Amino acid sequence: MRCSVTRLAVAFVLLIAGVGCSAAPWKGFPRAADPAPAWPAPPEAACVAYVTAIRDHTDLFAEAGFWHSAAGWLTGGPDSHLVKPFALALHPRGGLLVTDPGRRTVHFYDWSRRRYVELGSSRPGGLSSPVGVAALDDGRILVSDSRLGSVESFDPNGRWLGSFVKSGVLKRPAGVAINRRRREVYVVDVLGHAVAVFDFGGSLLRTIGGRGDKPQAFNFPTHVAIGPQDRLVVTDSMNFRVQILEPDGTFIRSIGMAGDAPGGFAKPKGVAVDPRGRIMVVEGLHDAVQFFDWDGRLLLSLGASGSGPGEFWLPAGLAFDDKEQLLFVADSYNSRVQVFRLIGAAAAP
Repeated sequence: MRCSVTRLAVAFVLLIAGVGCSAAPWKGFPRAADPAPAWPAPPEAACVAYVTAIRDHTDLFAEAGFWHSAAGWLTGGPDSHLVKPFALALHPRGGLLVTDPGRRTVHFYDWSRRRYVELGSSRPGGLSSPVGVAALDDGRILVSDSRLGSVESFDPNGRWLGSFVKSGVLKRPAGVAINRRRREVYVVDVLGHAVAVFDFGGSLLRTIGGRGDKPQAFNFPTHVAIGPQDRLVVTDSMNFRVQILEPDGTFIRSIGMAGDAPGGFAKPKGVAVDPRGRIMVVEGLHDAVQFFDWDGRLLLSLGASGSGPGEFWLPAGLAFDDKEQLLFVADSYNSRVQVFRLIGAAAAP
């Protein structure tokens, strides 16, 4: 009881002293850790450097504003720690979105406002297994839930806006990607072995794929990204490949093959593409991120099994920030997101 009274007294003093104080803006990520693990190893020129790891919002920022600071001091702050991070996306207004099926929530580390926002609890019944996330330019955040069989919509403050795609349209939704130019939303349907395409209002426009191992067919696809010229890059997990398709589903090429050799896949998961057409794919079973050029040639393999910087334990989703040349990797069973920066010639436009 005495401790509580003391805390309240100190908080009151802080309130008097802190009124009118403004929070400093978030300064962004450092260029690289010091010393920074980098890939590939010498004597080759480094292309990717380790930057940091995120386990909760305090690895990024202290929440802005006196009231947030005082509340955090009194209560310990919001519980923003990661348990099993899975899918990642960057919010167009600034910040990182992380689905966490281990906590049945989505974390929004909003560094533009220096705020942590939890997505899920405002929905009646909450979320069950959030496994995909993306954000529209109007700020809406779309979350696919594999158990609910739906795609839910939230605003940047965590308020539930309703179901973007109601249960029953998709069998098991997973990865989500946004094509802003075409104003289309792509949702991977794992058990439907397809990619469903919606407009920004949630109306189904078309479905791409169907089960099989031929071009344009899928076998338990999981993740999707948008590449140059609006092309789709889809992780075709149980066909052990990544397929590149036109927006209408026309097959262009596939990359990868089954196996544990460099360039092979045993458990491909998250995928991201940069504007130069380099494709980054998580190889979950062998704890690596593989980089390919647009034609499917292997450029680099990043990672190893473990818990140190640049080591992974069943990694999953990816997100790439082209402006800052940052790659975010959901390191699921290490309960963190690792951050890397493309450097040298790899970061050149």
